[in-house]
Amino acid sequence: MAAIGPDELERFGREGYLVLRGVVPEDLLAAADSEIDRVLEEVAPNEGDRGPGANLWFLPRSQLPACDQVLSQGGVLDLASAVVAQPVLELAFGIIQVATTVPPWPHRPGGPHIDGHGPAQDPPASFTLLAGVLLTDQSAPQSGNLWVWPGSHIRHQELFRRRGTRVLQATGGHATLLDPPEEFGDPVEVTGRRGDVVLAHFLLGHNKGGNTAEVVRRTIYYRLSAPGHTAAWESTFLDALHEYPAVAAAMTARRS
Repeated sequence: MAAIGPDELERFGREGYLVLRGVVPEDLLAAADSEIDRVLEEVAPNEGDRGPGANLWFLPRSQLPACDQVLSQGGVLDLASAVVAQPVLELAFGIIQVATTVPPWPHRPGGPHIDGHGPAQDPPASFTLLAGVLLTDQSAPQSGNLWVWPGSHIRHQELFRRRGTRVLQATGGHATLLDPPEEFGDPVEVTGRRGDVVLAHFLLGHNKGGNTAEVVRRTIYYRLSAPGHTAAWESTFLDALHEYPAVAAAMTARRS
C-alpha cells in the first residue's frame, strides 16, 4: 500500500492534493461496484438525469455498506488520517457521494469552486479533507477526471483573510465570480487508475471534468472531518494548515 512520508506531506502542503496508487484491493472495489450498479438503477441522482454529463448521488452511509467498507477497510481512512495527523476522522454529514460522468460530454470547466457555500449556508458546510476512490481508469485526459487548481487552498486562505470567511456565499463557492475575481493559475486533470486514492484539502479549488472516453467514469467521494472541526471551521479558513500539523512540520523542514 502507498505510504505517506515527509515528501508526500510537503507536496500536499504545497499543492493541496495527493494521488496514491493502488491503495484499495480489488475485492472491496468489486463489492462497491455491485452496490453502485443497484443504486444507479433504483435511485434517481441528486444531480443529473443519467444522461451525458455528471450524475451525482449523495446517500447515507447506511445505504452504501460496501462503499463504507472501502473507506474503513481499504486503507483510505488510514492514509487520510496520516495526512491530517489525527487518529480519528469522521465522515462529514454521514454522507457518501457516488459520482459518474457519462460520455460523450466534452466539457471543460471555466474555473474552480470549493464546496459548502451558498446564500442559505451560514456557516458554510465545511469539512477537512476530501478522499476519492477511483473505480474506473482515469489515466487519460477527458475521461471524467477531477480538475484541480494546485495551490488554490493557500489562495483561498489569503482570500478569506482579506475579504472575510463568508465572502463566497454569494457566488456558491466560486471565487472567480467575485468582483474583482480571484485568479488561480492553470488547472490540472487528476489522473489515476482503478483503486487509486485522491486526497484533497477542503480549500482546494476543483471542478468536474468532461468525458470523451468510451467508459462511464465512476468515483466514490468521502468528505472527512477532524475532531472538533465544526467549532473550528473559521480557523481552518484563515489557516489552511490549522488541522494539518504534520504537513506544516514537513513544509518547515523542507525550507530549513
